Order: sequence, then C-alpha cells, then structure tokens
Amino acid sequence: MAAITFGGLATGLPTDDIITQLMELERRPLDRLAEQKTTETTRLKAFSQFNSTLDDLRTAVGSLNITSEVRTSSIKLSNEDAFSAVSTGAASGSYDVAVAQLAQVQKSVSAGVASQSDSLFGSGSLTLGDEVIAIDEDNNSLIGLSEAINAISAKTGVSASIINDGSGSNQYRMVLTGQDATTAFTPSFDLVDAAGDPISFDLTKTRSPQQAVAYVDGIKVVSDSNSLTGVISGVTLNLNEASNMLSSGTPEVDVDPVDWADPPTFETTLMTVAPDTAALKEKISGFVESYNKVMDWISAGYAEFGASAPTEAEIEDGAEESLSDVLRGDSTINSVKRQLQSMLSTVVDTSGSLSTLSQLGLSTQRDGSLKLNDSTLDKALTNNFDDIAKLLAGEGETAGVMKGFNTTLLTITGAGSGMYAEKKDRYESVVKRIDEDLLRMEPRIAKKEEVMRKRFGMMEQLISGMNNQSSFLTQQMDILNNMTSGNR
Repeated sequence: MAAITFGGLATGLPTDDIITQLMELERRPLDRLAEQKTTETTRLKAFSQFNSTLDDLRTAVGSLNITSEVRTSSIKLSNEDAFSAVSTGAASGSYDVAVAQLAQVQKSVSAGVASQSDSLFGSGSLTLGDEVIAIDEDNNSLIGLSEAINAISAKTGVSASIINDGSGSNQYRMVLTGQDATTAFTPSFDLVDAAGDPISFDLTKTRSPQQAVAYVDGIKVVSDSNSLTGVISGVTLNLNEASNMLSSGTPEVDVDPVDWADPPTFETTLMTVAPDTAALKEKISGFVESYNKVMDWISAGYAEFGASAPTEAEIEDGAEESLSDVLRGDSTINSVKRQLQSMLSTVVDTSGSLSTLSQLGLSTQRDGSLKLNDSTLDKALTNNFDDIAKLLAGEGETAGVMKGFNTTLLTITGAGSGMYAEKKDRYESVVKRIDEDLLRMEPRIAKKEEVMRKRFGMMEQLISGMNNQSSFLTQQMDILNNMTSGNR
C-alpha cells in the first residue's frame, strides 16, 4: 500500500486515482500471467529457431549418408553428339560406346479427308490384333474412329490422334501410334457405304517399330527406349542419334542391319567415369558450415565468452535476431549439443582405411565448432575416395558416421515427436491454462472494481452528508454565540 499516494482533500477524496492504483495492485497476478505467456511464446520461438538450424544440418547430412550420394562420379565424353550420360554413384572406369540405332514406335497415317466430324466411313468393322471395333452411324467419322481406337488402346497398344496438315482440302488425317518399340500393328478395315459398295480407308506406315541398339565395349545392347539404365552400373545413357557409320556391312534379305553377319560398324565415343571429388568436398564443407551454425546459435547465448550474435547490419539484411540467450543453459539444448558432439567421435569399422572424421581433416575447436583442414581433405579425396564413402555412408550392415548423424537428427527434429514438437505441445498446454486463468480472473477483477467504486461512492455520499450536518451545526453555534453576545 506504500505505493498509493493521495491528493489533497477538499470536498472529497481523489477516488479515481485511488481506485486506479488499488486496481493496479489487484491486477498484478494477471500481469504476471501475461508476462508468463509472453515468456513462453518467446521460448517457443527460440526453440523454432534452433530447430531450423538443425533442419539445415539434417539436409547437409542427408547428402552424405547414402553411398550413391557420397560416391558421386563425373562423366566425360570424347563426343557429345550421339548420347549423353548421367552417373549415380558409378565406379570409375572408361568405356567405348557406339549408337547403332534409336528406339522408335510405329506410326501409320491415313489419307486426308475434308472433315473430321462428318460420317464418311459407312458401316462395318476395324480389326486391330485380336480386337474388333464395330463401325456404324455412331462412330463412322474420323473423330468417332479415333475415340473408338483409344477406348481399347490398353488392349491393343495402339492410340489414335488427328492432325490438320494445313493443305486446305482433305487436310484431316488420323495418326496411329504404337505403345512402344516392340508394338507392331496392321489395322484391317472392312467398310461399306449405304449401297453396299466398299469404302477405302488407306493407311501408310511412315515409321516402323524398332529397339535402340548400342555397343558398349563391343557388346551389343538393346532397349525399348532411348534411355539405357543398368547397362553400366550407376550410369544412364540417353541416346540422341546414331553414331557416324564407319562401314555399311553386308546386307542380308529380311534381316535387320544390326543382325547381319557383317553388320555396319560405327564410330565409338570414349566415356570416362571418374570420382567427382569437387562435389564431395562441397558436400563435406556444407556439413561443416551447417554444423557450425548450430554451435554458433548455441554459443550466441553466452556473449560474455566471445560468442557473436547477428550484427545490426546483418539483421537489416534479413538475418533473424538470435534468441539463443532465451534458452541459455536449457537442458534440452545442452542435451542436443552433447549428442551432436558425441557423433563427431564415432569410430566406423569398415574394410576401408578411414575410421574417423578427423582423418578427413575435421577437428573440434574450443567453442564446439568444427575446423576443416583443406589439404588433409584434398589428400583423402585423391587417395581414398571410396574409403571416404564407406566412412560417411557405411558399408554393408555397418552404418557410417553420417547415417548415425541422420538417425539422431531425424529423432530430434521429428515432426510428431521431436524436440520442437514436444515444446510446442507443452507451450499450447501452458498457454491454454494461462488463458483459462485470465478468463476466470478478469470478471472477478472487473466486479471488484465495480464494488470498490460503489463503496467509494457511498463513502463520498456519507462524507457529503456529514459535511452538510457540520455546516448546519456551525451555523447554529454562530447564532447562539451572537445571541449570547447581544445579551451582554
């Protein structure tokens, strides 16, 4: 009550000031609840910040915990005309590759007609393989035929489309297309007009189906598509065109050129597969950078020990102000830090010559961050590329260092049961309780203020009445005094 001050008294007390200050005292529990809510909100935002840094680290780890992601290769071609190539963890090696022919599907084109919607083809049937389509007034237009063919394309492997050749007369043509390089078809039309005379439906085969044929180190390879996978482990060949022909071979009747006893020969392209050391170094450097961002965020809460938070200039450039000081000393943060640091010293027992991250030039500094020795890493990349893959991604049933990191981070950052998810659940529970308390206390405070104002009002009325009586008595006393003085 010492904080309450009273103004001077005249005809009454400064009741508004008194009530305001009394209600400030009454509202202190509500203020404390509001402050607690603000604190909880700030803490949750801080955990969200920390979780974001862990997500970035998990992304960096994700590019290092799978062998195919670690043991990346670069491919060089002596000529890039005939094909391109993509590596997904292919082993080092060199190959002579020639493209004899590209895969293609059969195309058959009809003669042109003047309308695509007019009934031009009478009645009868269309036979495609084992399927027979009845033709009548409902589907005897070019559009009707196309729709009927497409309705059973899953069975026949043949689809239809209509093109306009722009000739201005008889410009509409139907194009039949095979499903893949092995689909060959010979449509048979049996159509008559209303008089029973035959109606011709001419089709011209403009392209025959054929498989792609390539030679890898002299070995013939066939494919239904122009994308060859599995021929060389970890390499996908995308065929663009046939290689330059060196000799035309000796033709044989009714035999594909690639199957002749003396087939054509083609110019080969030298394909060299080599370890992509630059890509792996970039991924390892990215891991170090992401790991250090986690440690820097934690250390920023201890500025007196030399840790640095984002500068004002960095914040103006879009960097988020660190809230790590809000969680300074938090047991959850310290636990995560210890888990990550313990992963750095993991020893991996594989057939490779590398067993710890320190052999790649990674060392821990006093503030918990990592330092990368470029020369040590470069030497390991040059001399032990495959062993690095074993160290990071593992070998067989043996998990690599990054597999362990990935498992740990997935647990910590899990959307359903991770660190932030648990903190958010707790936050929502606490805030719900605070809101319920505020909702319950606010009416009581308002009622108390109402009662207080009524009592002060009654007090002022009482004082006003007493003042009036005092004035009356004073007047009566003055009259008596005057009478007494007059008698004398």
